[in-house]
Amino acid sequence: MFKTELKIMDFIKENIIMIGFFTVSAIALDLRLVLFNNQTYDWYGFILSWINEMKEYDGLKGIGHNIGEYNVPYMLFLNIVGKTPFNDLYETKALSVIFDYICAWIITKIAVGKRKIISPLGLAIWTAVLFSPISFLDSAFWSQCDSIYTAFCFLCFYFLLKEKPVPAMIFYGIAFAMKLQAIFFLPFLLIYYISSRKISILHFLIIPAVFVVMVSPAIIAGRSISDTFGIYFAQTGLYEDLTVSCPNIYNIISGDYNMFKEWGIFLTIGILGIAVCYFVHYGIKSNDICIYLALWSSYICVFFLPSMHDRYSYLPCMFSILWVAFNKKDWWIAMAVNIITFLSWTPYLSQKTIISFEHLSAINLILVLFMTYKLFTIHKSVPCMINAQETIE
Repeated sequence: MFKTELKIMDFIKENIIMIGFFTVSAIALDLRLVLFNNQTYDWYGFILSWINEMKEYDGLKGIGHNIGEYNVPYMLFLNIVGKTPFNDLYETKALSVIFDYICAWIITKIAVGKRKIISPLGLAIWTAVLFSPISFLDSAFWSQCDSIYTAFCFLCFYFLLKEKPVPAMIFYGIAFAMKLQAIFFLPFLLIYYISSRKISILHFLIIPAVFVVMVSPAIIAGRSISDTFGIYFAQTGLYEDLTVSCPNIYNIISGDYNMFKEWGIFLTIGILGIAVCYFVHYGIKSNDICIYLALWSSYICVFFLPSMHDRYSYLPCMFSILWVAFNKKDWWIAMAVNIITFLSWTPYLSQKTIISFEHLSAINLILVLFMTYKLFTIHKSVPCMINAQETIE
């Protein structure tokens, strides 16, 4: 080889992981851009109609009116989208895609801990998140924004592991203000609070404070206080179905919505309550357990709570990928969670049902039972407490 060739080869060898990051990032972006022209019913039936309604008002006054089902921060973004000269569809998807990468970065950061993020493990997790169908289909195909609240939940999780509760609660407040589904992370926060004794009840007051700040633009624009703070209450009453295309227990057992609604809520609280008792007794011994507990508790909520939608598994899907970084032999759990979620999306996204929801839910039940068994035996494989500062930079 010529000297120039040798230098090029040496450069590639020395920087192969960095090159891998750039290559994966570019291909993942191209994959998303290919999907940008797709329009689902959620886009033209809801999001676009909200944008068009807000276009009728000058400036940002649109958020002062009862438009849309989402909370103020995202509606403010849609209001801005409607006032710019760019393609509304592309702008809406672009924000979610940006948070795809933010979400992938913070998950990778947690996975590598104090090690360099530009590493084989970092590249593997970065690739897994960006190429999960749950990630790119939600943002670039579906025009949805689940990556946004999920990214802020992971920022909260990151700072909890660093034992910095103030920024953790600030980020969770932002996540909750972005979308109600951030509430699936709340059970973990409560169990962590009770079991670890590393945060104070006063830290939880940061969450509503941040929420108030995040929704205040709507009140300033003229929206009533009751209407502004009642958005999430209104959302919970939109669907009176035990399941909305979600592969959970209500595809296996069904009945009167009003009866099973209360039953499902109390059952979920009961299961989570058992976890509280367990971890109060055994303690949370490592970051590994924190990750698995966050995965399990969020998945329990989606599986047992009534009126769950297909996209509500987004958060546990991302936690399942993070879990594999700490316990590689459980790679199949991440595969199962993501594949089951993906298969529940196909009837809506492609009008093709690959596996019926009854069978999908039965498979999911087996997975939930195994994950629960693993949670309540996991302490046996972790003999001592690991300080968060030792593993998280």
